[in-house]
Amino acid sequence: MSFSMEIKRELTRIETPDICCKEYELAGIIRTGIVVRKYKGKSRVLFTTENASLSRHLYSRVKELYKNSPDIFILKTRRFRTHTIYRLEFTHLPGEEMKKILKKMGISNAENGEILSYENIKIKKRCCKRAYLRGCFLAGGSITDPDRSYHLEITFPNLLLALECIALLREFGIESRHIERKGHYLVYLKEGQEIVDFLNVIGAHNALLKLENIRILKDMRNQVNRIVNCETANLEKTVNASLRHVDSIKYIAETRGLDSLPENLREIAVLRLENPDASLSELGQMLNPELSKSGVNHRLKKIDSIAESIRLNGI
Repeated sequence: MSFSMEIKRELTRIETPDICCKEYELAGIIRTGIVVRKYKGKSRVLFTTENASLSRHLYSRVKELYKNSPDIFILKTRRFRTHTIYRLEFTHLPGEEMKKILKKMGISNAENGEILSYENIKIKKRCCKRAYLRGCFLAGGSITDPDRSYHLEITFPNLLLALECIALLREFGIESRHIERKGHYLVYLKEGQEIVDFLNVIGAHNALLKLENIRILKDMRNQVNRIVNCETANLEKTVNASLRHVDSIKYIAETRGLDSLPENLREIAVLRLENPDASLSELGQMLNPELSKSGVNHRLKKIDSIAESIRLNGI
């Protein structure tokens, strides 16, 4: 089961005692997911989903609030893979009652049943705003596997609905963005913390905890990788510097001889030849008196400079 399906299954099991919250959750589902399709010359108001728990939830909620239930059809399809589609039809409801339900949800429709436009709906209570956003996610939301990346989006059929969602999210301190794609409008979040905050708003607390655990593990892995990469880079840098120092010292020994070096440089040159794997700090501790890391580095740079001068100017 995908992470999106897990979240939606959790959301459909939330017990909402307040009638107003139930109404706004249903409004979020209907406004986001309802479509009109013509079949045999007649317009049909449909809600289609592959989520069995969502179809049951929507069916029960409509029946609870409006004493009528939509017709539900189960279709099997083998396109790409075998899966089940649940289609809820509201066409059989009495015309005036249907108009009344849609109008209450801010949806206008013509005499032939075709949906024409959406209107903003005013939501006063904070709990009802949470319920409405929950309904929007149930109908049109999806989230990628957080093990791979952080991306949550909700698809709306109308720009007004997308902007309405963005405004509501902003009231909870969540800044979202939107894009248009194939005639639909996507409101999306791409930061892990934003997605965690959104899940908290809509009440998906189990999914929130799972996402937080994944974020912690990913952060730990990234931190370990950064440390390993840093250590590897430092080790590589140390090895390259050591090889360069040894090469310079051997070149001086073969051309002028180490006795040509000042005593302080000769001393560190001999130590480097005897301890090619030692760090600068370790070389400094071998000297008497001890020398700091920067002091050792300064002397070895002088040796490199002498070797380079010999290469350029000859013995």
